Amino acid sequence: MFNILFRKGSEEIQYLGTCYTQDCLEALGFILQTQKNVKEAKLLSNNGYHAFLILSERNTYIIRSGFTSGYLGEGPKRLASALQLLLRYEVDVEEILITHTLMKKLNTTSLNNQDIHKIQVSKVVLPIEIYEYIYAIYKSTDYQISNNRYYPTELPYHLIDPRIFDLALKFKDNPNSTILIAYTRLEDIVKIKINNHSLFSNNLLKTAFISEEERKSLHYWNTGNEKSSNAIGSIFTNIFSAYRNERAHSEIDKPYQTQIREFLLINELYLLEHETIERI
Repeated sequence: MFNILFRKGSEEIQYLGTCYTQDCLEALGFILQTQKNVKEAKLLSNNGYHAFLILSERNTYIIRSGFTSGYLGEGPKRLASALQLLLRYEVDVEEILITHTLMKKLNTTSLNNQDIHKIQVSKVVLPIEIYEYIYAIYKSTDYQISNNRYYPTELPYHLIDPRIFDLALKFKDNPNSTILIAYTRLEDIVKIKINNHSLFSNNLLKTAFISEEERKSLHYWNTGNEKSSNAIGSIFTNIFSAYRNERAHSEIDKPYQTQIREFLLINELYLLEHETIERI
């Protein structure tokens, strides 16, 4: 696979990261979360400094040498984290020793075809030291959950319902406000849907989506039977009530990642609402 890459020429490479370790690790998290079929990675090493050459199905990346090893510090810690992330994805990682000159050119985005060829024909470091870099920091090769923070903390815009896409774009600036507006907007949508502006919250959603012995819901999901449609209606109502009522009655101060999860829950309610069918 790497042979195909090197025949393409160095203009195919995208450079990510900076001289700062955090930027390089976040660049790796971005690649792993957004790129399809990341299968191979080369750890490019020189005198305790490390960079990465990473190949995905469609793109080839260089992550600059913000990683280090040989002492206890942030550089070695982040290198261990980077290797753990790659191994978690079952990416094959091989280490190659490169010259100081080549590392300098790599960091200044000036690799040419000849430089790429040098990397191609370089021998892999044996015995394999990848796990030693990890063990030197964590005293274990088990995945550290704390490494999850290096993935991009972003909303998946392609999954967002069009009716709250404007709120998704504003989410970073004020998560609490956008979430509360999303609840209010959804409630208004259901009121218009059933042509009843006198009901609110639980009563509104139950009337719209949950059938009872003495009456049928005004809308339902095409699930094949009333019980399963009712089950979705109950989940819909309970999620809305549990999260929206909390915000309606108290000031909310939740971690940003928790706010993202809640916004995605609301988004799922919008998508479910769109799937309902009016009962005739």
